[in-house]
Amino acid sequence: MLNTIKKHWFIVLVGVLFVAATVYFAYDMTKGFLPGKNVSGKDVVFEINGQNVTADDLYERLFDDLGNSALYTLFERAVVAQSFTADKDMISQAKIQAESTIANFKSYYGETAYEAILLQAIKGVGYSSIDDLDDYFLHLTMVESMTKAYFDTNMDKYLPEFVTAKKPRIVRHILVKMDDPTKPTEVEKTRWDEVKNALAGGESFEAVAKRLSDDTGSQPDSGLLGYVDSNTQFVPEFLAATLALGSGETSEWVRTTYGYHLIRIDSTDLADLKKEDGFYQALSSYYPKAVFTMIWENAKKLNIDFKGNDDIKARLLSFMSIEEAE
Repeated sequence: MLNTIKKHWFIVLVGVLFVAATVYFAYDMTKGFLPGKNVSGKDVVFEINGQNVTADDLYERLFDDLGNSALYTLFERAVVAQSFTADKDMISQAKIQAESTIANFKSYYGETAYEAILLQAIKGVGYSSIDDLDDYFLHLTMVESMTKAYFDTNMDKYLPEFVTAKKPRIVRHILVKMDDPTKPTEVEKTRWDEVKNALAGGESFEAVAKRLSDDTGSQPDSGLLGYVDSNTQFVPEFLAATLALGSGETSEWVRTTYGYHLIRIDSTDLADLKKEDGFYQALSSYYPKAVFTMIWENAKKLNIDFKGNDDIKARLLSFMSIEEAE
């Protein structure tokens, strides 16, 4: 019996959680109002002008309105928990993220109000207590790791179209900031000449960016902007110049509202792109169905069996936009 339960963990989980939730909700809503009322074997949640609304009615309505999303949340969480083992670093990082979130909510909403607001937020993503924040962030980290592994395994399937459409690359730049780039001041021209002379004198792009760039965000990292593609939110002139360059190429000076930029493409190679978190995030955004496909494939590896509950299976597949043959 125990082996059967383990094998069909998902059906047991869904059944227990939905039954428990329905029974508790019906009990909690009716206690003290219609204690013990039962019609045709069904518990009554409330009565209006002689019309009974049963727990079954309530459950069916809630399931129709919210059930597919809630069902998938349970499904994903169960699949991930049985498909992936978090390491100590992941667990530690999740705890840090949870503590940071609590601190931020306290700071923003105040000591007295933050808890109710945070609890509402955590319930909105399928958890029941602030104490579950660690589990929430750990789950996100596990899904992210599984998604990366899935893309790595199936890169030949996903990469070509993505590269053509989005032109992913790793970028760095040097900015000479100007109040009005159409009319540089003498001070601004002098600073611009200093950058040009340093590069002409053989100083590396990275060294000049770190020493002279006016972009305070990228300057400490030698001008590195990191992952960029056609969806990156840059001013149009900068983005157009960036996407027009090939790997290893450096632009001419590009004028934007910020001043003049010199842009270099560090790499467009897959091995380098894979080191950037932004690359996998962009892949997931471009292929939103990929995460669902990954979850479904892992569920099949776990020998999921719906035991004749075809409606549950159909709801899940529809929510994930997956054809059964997949």
